[in-house]
Amino acid sequence: MGDQKKTVFVTGGHGFVGSHVVRNLVDRGYAIRLLVRKTSKTHRVDDLPVEMFMGDILDMESMREGMTGCEFCVHLAGISAYKDMQEDWTIPTIVEGTTNVFALAKELGLARVVYIGSGITYASYDQDRVANEDSPFLLADSGLFYAIGKHKADAVVDQYVSDGLDIVVAIPMETYGPHDDQFLTTGYLKEAINSWPALATRGGTSFAHVDDVAEGICLSLENGKAGERYILGGENATIKEIIELTLQVAGTPKSVVVLPTGITKFVLRSLFNLGLPSPEHPNAVDYGTLYGFTTSEKAKRELGYNPRPSRAVIESTVDWLRQEGHIS
Repeated sequence: MGDQKKTVFVTGGHGFVGSHVVRNLVDRGYAIRLLVRKTSKTHRVDDLPVEMFMGDILDMESMREGMTGCEFCVHLAGISAYKDMQEDWTIPTIVEGTTNVFALAKELGLARVVYIGSGITYASYDQDRVANEDSPFLLADSGLFYAIGKHKADAVVDQYVSDGLDIVVAIPMETYGPHDDQFLTTGYLKEAINSWPALATRGGTSFAHVDDVAEGICLSLENGKAGERYILGGENATIKEIIELTLQVAGTPKSVVVLPTGITKFVLRSLFNLGLPSPEHPNAVDYGTLYGFTTSEKAKRELGYNPRPSRAVIESTVDWLRQEGHIS
């Protein structure tokens, strides 16, 4: 697919993961059209030869100009900040935005859409569970709006696939690496290095480097099978293990205290409600104390996905934090 200069319409391409995807697509020789809003911070992609179109996934007509004439679409836009994950509009935004992208892509006859799912749909409260693409959703009664919204969007995927739209679902797990200047995932690693003692919650996840995840998303576009889902993760580790590895790599050995989930939620919620400084948004604990252990064997086998070892992921992330002055 990448031999000719084909055009890809990208939503969310200015974000942390999205900007790495766009850079990868440019390197592969694609022409890129980015959907941006007036408030979008595009500094991560301003050096790239891309066209920008003003619009919003919640307004289908606003995307028409940018998507018209494109062969492909990569749909990354959505909710990424913890503060937005438990709002009344969280689920409608995810579901309606995704529906609009698919509906327009189908109307305009795009050859393929890569939809970016979320590893949260494979998370649970079971530390012994290692999920794959066929594992059931276990958070229906959790009250976690973001997780429920992404699960509902999966049903929209299935509906449009059955209607004939070629959709491949790429599912990043926890993603670390350079240019996460909003500290979506690196925030707690930075805090662990800078604070004393280092604090960890219960929970765990599969995690990968942002460049490897971006490569996996591009491979989903080029090598994925229509209607299939591909988990893009790496090694599985508890939050405590990730923090211990981070401290080791950073050269800041210290004890790691694992806080009981209930107390952590109470303290963070109290700080937040009082308007006092807090190391994390309270919603981060609700999601971060889940276990998102998965296998990426399907993506390795069918896409050629090749994530780097966990230590290399953390080394790259710590190097960036240090270069940017976020840690000493």
